[in-house]
Amino acid sequence: MDRSKDDVQLQRLAQKHRDCEERLAALAARRFPTEQERYEETTLKKLKLKIKDEMESIHRHRAEPAGRNG
Repeated sequence: MDRSKDDVQLQRLAQKHRDCEERLAALAARRFPTEQERYEETTLKKLKLKIKDEMESIHRHRAEPAGRNG
């Protein structure tokens, strides 16, 4: 993937990560969350971690020396 595609992908992932954080904050503010809201919270936490892993993977790929395809 070239650098500009990486940048676009990172921006998209960062926005998704922020969206998850915002929704998680809203759910955390609920005093008595429903079962569905607790499930959503768990799902969002997993998604947020997956997104973070994808972002870190792009950063690692960028840090590899040129010409190395391991």
